[in-house]
Amino acid sequence: MSNQDTSQLLGTRPADDLDGVALERWLRDTVEGFEGPLAYVRFAGGRRNPTYRLDTPERGYVLRRRPAHPGGEERHPLDREYRLLQALRPTGYPVPRTLALCSDPEVIGSPFYVMELAEGRTLWDETIPGMTAAHRREHFNAWIDALAALHAIDPAPLALDAAGYTECDLDWKVADWIGRHAATVTPTLARLAAWLPQALPEPTPAAIVHGDFRLQNLMFAREGAAVEVVLDWDKAGLGDPRIDLAYVLARWVSGTEAHPSLDEIADAENGIPTSDEVVDRYCRASGREAGTALDWHLAYTLFRLAVVSHPEDPAHSAALAENAWQFAERAGA
Repeated sequence: MSNQDTSQLLGTRPADDLDGVALERWLRDTVEGFEGPLAYVRFAGGRRNPTYRLDTPERGYVLRRRPAHPGGEERHPLDREYRLLQALRPTGYPVPRTLALCSDPEVIGSPFYVMELAEGRTLWDETIPGMTAAHRREHFNAWIDALAALHAIDPAPLALDAAGYTECDLDWKVADWIGRHAATVTPTLARLAAWLPQALPEPTPAAIVHGDFRLQNLMFAREGAAVEVVLDWDKAGLGDPRIDLAYVLARWVSGTEAHPSLDEIADAENGIPTSDEVVDRYCRASGREAGTALDWHLAYTLFRLAVVSHPEDPAHSAALAENAWQFAERAGA
């Protein structure tokens, strides 16, 4: 496949920032079975870690690299992400199959790793249009079951501390986000920033937390609703699994006039579950309890989303902040 051919792939653009000659030489020396010629494009996403599709006449690969800017090593520890995927693979959890890690920045300008290209379907719209209600419901169930299965994995036997993973305390995470909030002061955000660290929930047994478990980071089988692979592990860590659950639920409990929340359109006729049904299925599948602390986590999640969206859309940020405060009040604020 030529560079011109691959640039027509959905969600990609030319990868003129990649040294293809040096990369092909490294792949030939390092990756078993690699045979060129090599063609490549950059996926449109991957702002934290630029991600590329690599194609040869026989096989497809994915490359993730660390940004070349200063501080990239601290904020984007690719070797840690690579080792997490290696540790999860034997558990049977659907992660990409890693092939090789390059820690030498001299090869293409920054460290990177290569994994097999996963084939399947990506669903970009959380309303999952174009399906029967029953098939749509199967996809929602598979999404929630995949999250529950991740949180059901005992991290202790995986020796993730050797890969640089330590349990992240909620008080540190809250302090970090409040620090980011300083440039986006609004009355509601200020109230949330004052309340969140004073109302931390009781700790729960730590789990592997993905950090970005949205529908778009799942790849489904070509047929049926099975999750073939979970992508984008750069935000993963060890911590309270309700962080992931609240992040998923944010799409159910917050929306706009143009994009209503899923709770507003959920019913049996269209196959979209309610947020209560999502929580119930997650708890039964994971063996964990969400409890009243989930309201705190929803307030915290919506606070984070409000901070992120404020520079580009202050009105949307304000709506998210007000929604976050409603959950804070449910949690006792």
